[in-house]
Amino acid sequence: MQKNCASAVIFLLLVSLVIAKIPRTDVTVSGFSSGGAMATQLHFALSNDISGCGVLAGPPYYCAGNGMTMVICLNGPASFISVSAMQTALNSNALYRSIDSLSNIRNDPVYAFSGKYDSVVLPGIATLNEQLYTRFGANVKTNFNMLAHHGFPTDNFGGNCNELSKPNFINNCNFNLAYDMLNHLYGGNLLKPDRNSQTSLTGNMFLFDQVGFMNTPLSLITSQNPSSIKSQWIEKNMILYSLRNGEQPTLNLFNLTIANALEIQTTTTRSSLSGFDKQGFVYFPSACIRGQKCSIHVALHGCQMGKSYIGDVFVTKAGYLEVAELNNIIVIFPQILASTAFPINAMGCWDFWGYSSIYYATRNGPQISGIKKMIDTVRMINTAFVGVH
Repeated sequence: MQKNCASAVIFLLLVSLVIAKIPRTDVTVSGFSSGGAMATQLHFALSNDISGCGVLAGPPYYCAGNGMTMVICLNGPASFISVSAMQTALNSNALYRSIDSLSNIRNDPVYAFSGKYDSVVLPGIATLNEQLYTRFGANVKTNFNMLAHHGFPTDNFGGNCNELSKPNFINNCNFNLAYDMLNHLYGGNLLKPDRNSQTSLTGNMFLFDQVGFMNTPLSLITSQNPSSIKSQWIEKNMILYSLRNGEQPTLNLFNLTIANALEIQTTTTRSSLSGFDKQGFVYFPSACIRGQKCSIHVALHGCQMGKSYIGDVFVTKAGYLEVAELNNIIVIFPQILASTAFPINAMGCWDFWGYSSIYYATRNGPQISGIKKMIDTVRMINTAFVGVH
């Protein structure tokens, strides 16, 4: 009898460990610099849907408040920033239901990165993310000791790790940050790309109409429409994007038109007052377009890193795609455009100080609600792929 009880306890323990490694939802998010600030805003605002967050060289939630403290949230001193004030803002937003329940954050995986040589978002600022998330019981992994400047670390592309590498803000630090971060967000068992060989990207990259994805007919998302109807909508709002100089992908499920570099450049225009560029990128790994239901990750560029500045460099060189292909994770790369007209966003940053709305850090913020609709649309498309098979 005692032996049976002991076996039962061991079995339940093993089951609990397995369950603990399964993401709470099918969506995670990460971002670099201003994208990191938006990533944590998305996580707190939409924690019913988003179950993990990578904050990479970005300030913590609502650090800039109504914009008056934006400079301090980049350049410090960190002693001027109150984590308790940010916690109070979160509790207030949750009380008024402008963000989802903060109880969702408990045990969620969070990855916080800051390079020791970062002079754009000072390390003392970025490390406050750990303090804030710890107060809500998140499972935080930190990476604060790398001798890196303000750039996205990779193991095979970019400038010197300890230098500010313009215009791409990507540094070769002999470290695959995209993998290390995603591996934490997805439980610790992801396949790692081999730095000495090129991972074959046999999935499909698409350019998509961001306004179209933010205004997908509700009937397409919530009902069981025939795949043919969904396919018609997809053909109208997506263009197949070649990752290899015009080479036709081996699998093009919806037979979409393939884009070219000139088309990308000419379609870089502001699509809304919330700051979105006309088009974003989304990558569907091969398994996901062959009928597998896949999880979704949202990857947010930093200031001056959108396609209007550096084309597809962040999308293709930061390391997300290889990890996604090996582990069946769809990656959405929303795009923000710079603007010197109202609302002013001179460097193409995600909104972490209120230029798009005073509600920018809540689910009612234009950029947060827009990305939520993109997530819902991508999930619908993945379902359409499943429906074809």
